[in-house]
Amino acid sequence: MTNLLSKNLNLTKNANHFITKYIKYVKTINPNDVFEGKNDKQILRNKFIFKIQQITNLDLANISLHLTSKNIEVLAKIPDSKATIIGTYPLNSELEKMINHGAYPTIRITGGQYKEVVSGSFEDKISNGFEPYGIVLELHQPEIVNEKIKQFDKLYHHTFKNEQSLVNLSKILMSLFALIGLVLGIGFMFLGFLMTGLVVIIAFFGFNSYTLLLSNSYKPKQAN
Repeated sequence: MTNLLSKNLNLTKNANHFITKYIKYVKTINPNDVFEGKNDKQILRNKFIFKIQQITNLDLANISLHLTSKNIEVLAKIPDSKATIIGTYPLNSELEKMINHGAYPTIRITGGQYKEVVSGSFEDKISNGFEPYGIVLELHQPEIVNEKIKQFDKLYHHTFKNEQSLVNLSKILMSLFALIGLVLGIGFMFLGFLMTGLVVIIAFFGFNSYTLLLSNSYKPKQAN
């Protein structure tokens, strides 16, 4: 995922209300997204965490862009609510070109409620605070399938087809040899060569039949 752009949005009057509503929504469906699912004790035990935000993104919201003559309007929506314009950014020809070529948006949240580890005289403590919200718009380039990957995929499918064809041909030949062995064996028996007939049946019919049973348990992985 290639990041093409990362810009701070101009927040609308509805932005803070939407973020508050979004946090309540996240708490109901995925509480682990709030403070990364950690309580105060877990934060204190983790020696690599010094400050942690309540929420850092809007990944569970539907984000869309609306272009006006002057601005990019960023709309966010959660289930059972209307889309809300949470921020804007001045539109220019370069940004318009990115969006028209399929660049897709994600949102990063800065500020809001946070928990911070504060060193005390005897032990560390958690301090709770709040900073003004900020919203960062990030545009990403769609994934482009590499030409080498396409060629490898074609080769894989071609190899699979060849392998499947060889397996089918082998089964046909084994069935044919088994049938020939059975006919020859019975023929020798009718002529009075019981042992010879029995050996031929075991060697041709028995061996090929057993091999066919084993081959039926072998199934090459299907190509996607």
